[in-house]
Amino acid sequence: MNKIGVLQIILTILSLLGWSLAIYALLIFGEARPDRAVGYFLSQGVEVRLYWDPELTVRLEYIIWSCAAISFMNLAVNFYAKTTARIGYWFNIPLLLLVSLSAGLYIRYVI
Repeated sequence: MNKIGVLQIILTILSLLGWSLAIYALLIFGEARPDRAVGYFLSQGVEVRLYWDPELTVRLEYIIWSCAAISFMNLAVNFYAKTTARIGYWFNIPLLLLVSLSAGLYIRYVI
């Protein structure tokens, strides 16, 4: 296997790992966020959680920062591959890095 093939395999594995963590973070986000406080539920006496679950929020933050770290490593490999092996630039890598950084900063400083 030549250098280009190895770099493409590394980029693919890191990209799939990063996006898989992003999807897993969305699943954790659905469980960690507060319930929607709809007036009907409150009037019927249904118990509604109005705060973020502390344990799941911390887990969500770690997953998002892991996703950002993997995306940053993937961006470094992509930059190396672009300069040495003439592989095209992958657009999904900086997109995932930007999304995970903004989500991590939001969870860290707003929630």
